[in-house]
Amino acid sequence: MRVKIRITVALLSFALTACKKQDSSEFTDTPVIESYLQPGNVMNVKLSRQIPFSSGVNYSADDINALSVNVTCNNVTYPLTAYGNGQYADSNLIVAEGAKYNLSFTYNKKPVTAYTYIPAKPQGYTQSVTQIAITRMDSTSTPMAGGFTMPDPVTLSWTNTDGSYYIVVIENIEATLDPIRDFGNNAPPGNRFKKKPTNSTSIEIRANEFQYYGTHRLILYHVLPDYATLYDDNSTSSQNLTNPSTSISNGYGIFTGLNSDTLMLEVKEP
Repeated sequence: MRVKIRITVALLSFALTACKKQDSSEFTDTPVIESYLQPGNVMNVKLSRQIPFSSGVNYSADDINALSVNVTCNNVTYPLTAYGNGQYADSNLIVAEGAKYNLSFTYNKKPVTAYTYIPAKPQGYTQSVTQIAITRMDSTSTPMAGGFTMPDPVTLSWTNTDGSYYIVVIENIEATLDPIRDFGNNAPPGNRFKKKPTNSTSIEIRANEFQYYGTHRLILYHVLPDYATLYDDNSTSSQNLTNPSTSISNGYGIFTGLNSDTLMLEVKEP
């Protein structure tokens, strides 16, 4: 059965809506799992129901906020506490690099399981420059002869001997955003953008990808293959997962580990 799950990703702040487009007679109330585990964070999982396009579907009697959810690590089982809105967590279980985690609960009379592990922190993470200068492009600026001149791309590099997947998120951390260009009547973009997953050892960030001046975090995430499959190359704001994650049984969504390192970049006006 083919299921489309749409996930809007802003790393470390994720929102998930799951949709199953089919006749109500074919609908099966299957839970959606959302969990992105990073070293140093507490174990946390969000559970939700699918949102079918058709009406008149039959849901199971299970309360999504009152399930018996357990996570096993190193042969020790930790019961997660329900905090409402489908959120489950255990403050005594801190996610650790290299650890393996198994999730389990029962939903709609079926055993739901998932597993993942936490990959190693990125190694050898470097940048070609620590600052770049971009000319302001609005009604108050005057381009030089030949138009605006852009600096060379910023190159980020890291070690990747095993062909792992990595993703870079670029985040402006200024309290007040100072736009590089005039957005006109369009809504201003957010303070972060991302590059699609790669199993290479470097990426380039073009100067025209930056929207604001100021200090930026360049966060390199070491991610697992199931996370990389969330991405649709034709979209920069949402991704489509057309089949369930192979790590999840009797459920949809994502239960995955990731690890990160961070560099800083200053974007200035000449």
